[in-house]
Amino acid sequence: MTRSPERRIPTEVDFDHLDPAVAEDVYARLGVIRRLCPVAKSSAHGGFHLLTGYDEIREAAGHGEIFSSYVHGLGAADVVAEEAGSDGNPPPRAPLFEFDGQAHMAWRRILRPYFTPTAAKEHESLIRRLCRETLTGFAKQGRADLVTAYTQVVPPIVVAALLGVPESGRELLAEHAKRLVAAESREEAEKRGREYAKLLLGHIRERAGVPRDDMLSDVIHADLGAPASERQVLRFAALMVAAGQLTTTDAAATMALLLAENPDLRDRARDSPKVLEEFIEEAVRYEPAVAATGRAVTRPTMLGGVRLDAGDRVLLAWGSANRDERHFSDGDVFRPERGRTRPAHLGWGAGAHRCLGRHLARLELRVMLQELLAALPNLRLRADARPRRTYGVIRGVREVAVEWETAS
Repeated sequence: MTRSPERRIPTEVDFDHLDPAVAEDVYARLGVIRRLCPVAKSSAHGGFHLLTGYDEIREAAGHGEIFSSYVHGLGAADVVAEEAGSDGNPPPRAPLFEFDGQAHMAWRRILRPYFTPTAAKEHESLIRRLCRETLTGFAKQGRADLVTAYTQVVPPIVVAALLGVPESGRELLAEHAKRLVAAESREEAEKRGREYAKLLLGHIRERAGVPRDDMLSDVIHADLGAPASERQVLRFAALMVAAGQLTTTDAAATMALLLAENPDLRDRARDSPKVLEEFIEEAVRYEPAVAATGRAVTRPTMLGGVRLDAGDRVLLAWGSANRDERHFSDGDVFRPERGRTRPAHLGWGAGAHRCLGRHLARLELRVMLQELLAALPNLRLRADARPRRTYGVIRGVREVAVEWETAS
């Protein structure tokens, strides 16, 4: 770790990323904090350090041996994994997501073949078919909420296919996944979690006895010294929902909103693949679906002139880093032609845990937007629309109310 020559006490800030009140102006708040102290301290959720600066976040993300991904209490949902049985201790580490160092890289090597650009391309026909079927179902209505009608429909089926669930079982699993993520209370989430876990466990136990040529089987039977436990595999599958379903749903909703708000941009993105590609990348920078992730400090260290002790928790606010004026002179401005930036924005994360599924995510978002604009070329935000941002570590839009002209 790079040591700052100056040691200072972190500024105490009143910030809770899980508070609905911060959803609409979160980046204005984070900007104030970032300029005041890029390594601040919040007392929310038992206390954590809030990292808002690009350099500080990139440095922490690059040192997994000090900033461990195995952390709890900062927003990750464990309700599905808990249904596999708990002894009161913290849940076991999920393969890939919650391992660091060589163990993480070993899991990454096992799963990388499912996420290469070539592997992502193999899902394109499925994604395009799902998009067209979904859009056909409501295109004649002339109005819809694109979140419930479209962006929540396609990603869960893609995740089910990615895990290796047979086509006959994908819609059922996807429907339970949608119910889980739509839960509005802890009690409802626990109920939905039990239902979802029961379905997942069926697929896991089938593969434990008879391996198949799919992702779940590779996780279950990975040769890494000791087999993954059933709870670990279940936790992995549950986190795949967050990584592959929630993020794509929220990213697609955010992008659909940006296009519906701007007819000129909508038309240019519809007519030019290059414009659409640049738009997607800028949207990931400007409003990343993964707005923040937590880390646990494993040993004393200094970051941004602030001392951190073993056991401290930190929150890496990726969305704030992408607007850091030290690297992005107009970071609070959405410029669709900006495309990929130098330095690289952190909308896909950084370090060893940089999003493994980014190639599939880019493809899925591209196809979803292409098909949306082809089916509804004149879609626009309704005059009575009141888009509301979601809050937490994964960020999106609750509703994208649009309308369009239909053929008479």
